[in-house]
Amino acid sequence: MDFLRSSDEILTVGEFSRRFKTLLKTRVPEMWIRAEVSNVRVYPSGHTYFTAKDSEASFPAVLFKGYSGGVGFKLADGMKVLLFAEVSFYETRGTCQFVVKALMRDGIGDLARRFEELKQKLSAEGLFEASRKIPVPKLVGKVAVVTSPVGAAVRDFLRILERRGWRGLVCVIPSKVQGAEAAAEIADALAFADRYVFADGSKFDAVVAMRGGGSLEDLFAFNEECVARAVAAMELPVISAVGHEIDFTLSDFAADLRAETPSAAAEVISSSYIECVSELENCAELARDYALRRFESERMNIELLGERLARNSPEQKINSANMRLDELSGRLRTAVLSGLAAARLKLSVPSAVILQNAPLKRIEILRQKLDSLGRQAEILSVDGTLKRGFALVTDASGKVIARAKNLRKADRLNIKFFDGSKEVEVL
Repeated sequence: MDFLRSSDEILTVGEFSRRFKTLLKTRVPEMWIRAEVSNVRVYPSGHTYFTAKDSEASFPAVLFKGYSGGVGFKLADGMKVLLFAEVSFYETRGTCQFVVKALMRDGIGDLARRFEELKQKLSAEGLFEASRKIPVPKLVGKVAVVTSPVGAAVRDFLRILERRGWRGLVCVIPSKVQGAEAAAEIADALAFADRYVFADGSKFDAVVAMRGGGSLEDLFAFNEECVARAVAAMELPVISAVGHEIDFTLSDFAADLRAETPSAAAEVISSSYIECVSELENCAELARDYALRRFESERMNIELLGERLARNSPEQKINSANMRLDELSGRLRTAVLSGLAAARLKLSVPSAVILQNAPLKRIEILRQKLDSLGRQAEILSVDGTLKRGFALVTDASGKVIARAKNLRKADRLNIKFFDGSKEVEVL
């Protein structure tokens, strides 16, 4: 990117700072610096601030707490060191500093030079070419781990595999991972894993060479030429998981796959397994659904065929004929009975007319009418009315009083009841 768009562009201080910080990030890579340490200050937060200097210049530096765990010694003024750092720009103060990610004593600078020389030599031979790499199988069932059986790295590796539900075989091939004899043991262990054959004729699916973090000197067994050549010569795919994220060894370059840490190697192996398990579960679910749908479809077909067979069986046809016979018999019986009823009805009408017009019948009807009229006359007579709780009011001359407004005070009245009469006076 261009630091300035044009010579006449006017920037704010903040804009200049942001562009300058971006320029540093994109144009200045992480690098190794040889320096002398001075003004060491360790804060309660765990961060260490110091000055990196030599006879020509000085530069502020910081070792954050997260990276200090990989440093196996305590910084002191006057100490000669090699530091791996990136340049960071602090916008608020407008200052630059080294952000240190790895530190080692300058006494092991020879190891760093040896590392670079051997790296260039093996690279020139083509040991690190991508064309030589063997892809790690998607589903790893048997894995050989070349490492120290008592180290924390293998425990973390196994713990992550177990936590992620990986199901497979892990064979730890013990080897020293530090010291003078470590490189030869690592190379022998790799060769053993490469040629090992199980009883069923199978071999390991992959080999992991690992150890935990440490200084360049601690990790240098994995930088030895014999280890790099042993890794490159493997017929099985090799995963190199040495140190921390910032650590690179020759075994990383020679391996078919580099994992940043032993834990990352466990995630690489188990992730493929988890993906396969998930795919198998999805396939099993689809197969289950298909089988259920197919079973239901076939069941319905069988039921339909059974119904058709039942409808066309001789027994069913006989039953249908019997039902038809019963139906016709019922219809015949109904028709006969209906005809008889109609005939009876035709005969009953003239009989009723004859009976109705017979002299005795007429006399009986007239006698019943006469009795009814007599009962009605009795009910409507004066005595009948008085029996029902009524009374007959008359004046002194025997005239019936029908309205109360016709009465005057001191009038003498006669009230006739069913069982007798009483004379009364109007008050």
